[in-house]
Amino acid sequence: MEFILKNKKLFAIMFWIWVAVITYFTVVPSNPEMKVEIHERSFRLDYIMHFIAYFGLSMLYLFWKADNFLNVKLKYLIFFLVTALFLSGLGEYIQTYIPGRTFNPVDFYSNAAGIIAGIVVPKLVFINRYISK
Repeated sequence: MEFILKNKKLFAIMFWIWVAVITYFTVVPSNPEMKVEIHERSFRLDYIMHFIAYFGLSMLYLFWKADNFLNVKLKYLIFFLVTALFLSGLGEYIQTYIPGRTFNPVDFYSNAAGIIAGIVVPKLVFINRYISK
């Protein structure tokens, strides 16, 4: 685990590329062929995609900024969480002005769940795997 967390420059680059990819897919006009819906329970698969995209973003940030025990300075963690949640909400709002796109609060909730889980899950895995032994 230490080896992985020592590649800070790589995680920084990956984080910013991930931000660019999320931004691109947030502002590109809708492609109807990309939408997949499950009508039985009105659950759309893009909610999972939103969760995964922001989960990955949070994990990259965590690995970039964390020490060998996956601890991040509180001010950096709070700044990231507030900024990521704000930009996620702003991205959903901006979609009201993009052809074929709409504001969907469930997309935002999926983004927010991914942001939070991307910080919490790796720490829980680390604690269970390395500290409890």
